[in-house]
Amino acid sequence: MTTQNAIRARWAVLVAFLLAGLLIGAWVPHIPLAEQRIGVGHGAFGLALLAIAAGAVLSMPLTGALINRFGSAPVVLATGLIFGFGFLLPVFAPSYWSFIAAAFVFGTGTGSMDVAMNAHGLAVEKALGRPIMSSLHAGWSVGCWIGAFGGSYLIGHFSAALEVYVAAAVFIVALVAACQFFLPSKVDKGLSESHFGWPTKATFGLGALCFLALMVEGSVADWGGIFTREKFGIDVALAAWGFAFYQGGMSASRFAGDFLRHRFGALNVVVASAALAAVGMGLALVSPSLPLTFVAYAAGGVGIGNLAPVLFAAGGRLEPDAPGRGIAAVVSMGYSGFLAGPPLIGFVAQFTSLGWALGLTVLGAMIIALFAKAVSPAERY
Repeated sequence: MTTQNAIRARWAVLVAFLLAGLLIGAWVPHIPLAEQRIGVGHGAFGLALLAIAAGAVLSMPLTGALINRFGSAPVVLATGLIFGFGFLLPVFAPSYWSFIAAAFVFGTGTGSMDVAMNAHGLAVEKALGRPIMSSLHAGWSVGCWIGAFGGSYLIGHFSAALEVYVAAAVFIVALVAACQFFLPSKVDKGLSESHFGWPTKATFGLGALCFLALMVEGSVADWGGIFTREKFGIDVALAAWGFAFYQGGMSASRFAGDFLRHRFGALNVVVASAALAAVGMGLALVSPSLPLTFVAYAAGGVGIGNLAPVLFAAGGRLEPDAPGRGIAAVVSMGYSGFLAGPPLIGFVAQFTSLGWALGLTVLGAMIIALFAKAVSPAERY
């Protein structure tokens, strides 16, 4: 494998991250629309969103096994196609139970692709001999930003249906093209006799921090727009700007993340980032004005941006003989936070208020700062 091939693969896997983020961003404007369409309260809708979490988390250990059997490159393509076509389902689901079934398929696609593309990103990082995971996740954040702003524009000026079809078509065509430049499957195929990526003693502590980090991301993605809309009485398209500002902050921090990790070390990056995330999200919840709320979302995004990339990188290094399995274990716990956190927010909001429930994101960021020592494996790359 030549350096040129590794560089080409680095840009290709960056495109995959960007496309995955684009589809998540395109989904965000549809969340309040889905709640309205199926006509349920915050608690019941939070339970429906749990189906996305279930699909993602249940698929992740299996994805670790598939990576071990076939290598990460073909698994990214296969799971990406499930993600792309599955995106169409919850958007058009007409009833509560059909939404739950559709959300499960959508979650299966997004969760399994997340594991596979992170595993391939780690393989490229090893081939290049330098950290790149933060920049890959920056691509995901840029994709979310494009998807949220672009989706809001298409919905506001044309229709929700057009936005869905455009996003799905761009995702599928571009992903198939990008996968042609991945590293060969042999780079991370069959490295271990153990297949499924269940959490182990080595990965549990790291996975718990990843759960909290992605709980914050998922909670803002699913509830930030609804909270902002209810608080300020704005329309769906404008409410989605909060998520876009949040992803903009994440993008900025992740583009700088590889340099910061190399210069200051993973531990210092995680402590400072988690503290800023707590401050930003706390300000977003108490801000008296819409512009200040958007600024606070951006600050929270800057803080949370580098947590997941560093935690994923550490997970892939805890088990050198099976990096795909290590990443699957950490990502499965983390992704359960990304997708199970929002239903938890919904349940708490049912008995208190959405603002108080979102305060759990502030608490989660503070806990990460206190227990950041678990990221020490990410000091190596």
